Amino acid sequence: MATNNQNQKSEEPEPFLMPSSKQEKDVITIMGVQGLSHNDFSTLELKIMLQLIKISQKLIDYNIRLRINRETFIFTPEQRAAGHIDLCIKLSEFDLADTRHASQLRNALLQMAKHPLKLAYKLGDHTFYTQFDHLFECKVCQYQGRWWVKLRYDLHVFRFFFSFDKGACHIDLNVVRQCRGASSIKLYLMMNCWGAKGYTMVKPENLMALLHSRKDYYKTWSALKNKALDFACKDLKRLYDQRIIDQYPVYQPFYQSEEAETHHHMPDHITFTFIDRANTGDTSGGATVPEELQGVRARLKWRLYTQYHVDEKIAVLESQRLALDMQGELEDWFQKKDYFIRKCQQEHRKINVGAYIAKALDGFLKDHHA
Repeated sequence: MATNNQNQKSEEPEPFLMPSSKQEKDVITIMGVQGLSHNDFSTLELKIMLQLIKISQKLIDYNIRLRINRETFIFTPEQRAAGHIDLCIKLSEFDLADTRHASQLRNALLQMAKHPLKLAYKLGDHTFYTQFDHLFECKVCQYQGRWWVKLRYDLHVFRFFFSFDKGACHIDLNVVRQCRGASSIKLYLMMNCWGAKGYTMVKPENLMALLHSRKDYYKTWSALKNKALDFACKDLKRLYDQRIIDQYPVYQPFYQSEEAETHHHMPDHITFTFIDRANTGDTSGGATVPEELQGVRARLKWRLYTQYHVDEKIAVLESQRLALDMQGELEDWFQKKDYFIRKCQQEHRKINVGAYIAKALDGFLKDHHA
């Protein structure tokens, strides 16, 4: 695990797993607690973790069907007495590389057993994290000419790692295999865990914990941007351009104060928008508006009319220009406008809120349709 942030270099592609020309999907289900765990696994170690999750699909499907969480896990009397669950796997089952790299695979598994990690759990509507010394204990041995790995999961870790507390999502292991860095894989997992509404907002310290298991991993915004985010977004855009994925992330730092922005401070939050081929909102040529987009536009119209007192006809017209991939930036835009309106009211400056919002929103939409 890295401890000196100043010596961190921009993430580089690992030579071990070069992108494959194979395009078939290899879709698995992962738990949200797995995709959003705080760890500092390397590129190879993340790919191994996801292969282990693939091997556990029957358990995951069962837990999803019954919505098993950390409090409702059922273990056998033998498992409870032992306090652990053992899993034996042939190294050849890890669909990662040919046998020439068996030693690298063995070493990575042994290294993973030394990594601490934090796993999410929910209390009411709030999410918390608890730390474990390692995900599993590991022994690698050779039997009848084949290499095997024996993984031992402590029951306490096991019930957190396979909990339905944070829901579940689908990922494509073929995409993971072709990611060139750990930050790319983690951003891909986040995109699938969080991407249902088309965008998400995350505080920098929480993002660093997701990427590197430490909230203070980078000291400046430029370090976080240049050494992790730009690499990961560019890598996923490459896969999108190759039509390996149908969605890729773009991000925008949000500053409540313009002074903080000019001094390169960490932003208040980072807004990720997930660009999807199907969600452009283009209805030219007689294309119908997707149901999801209709709902988003209806909510914007209602918000403009009731909260900001924009003329109803203008609210209807402006909302029809909205595309799904604008939602994240639009939420940031509303936060800044709310801040400006409150400031005017506190300073007793006259402001026609409806006219101000209508004119500003027209400019926002023109910029995004340019």
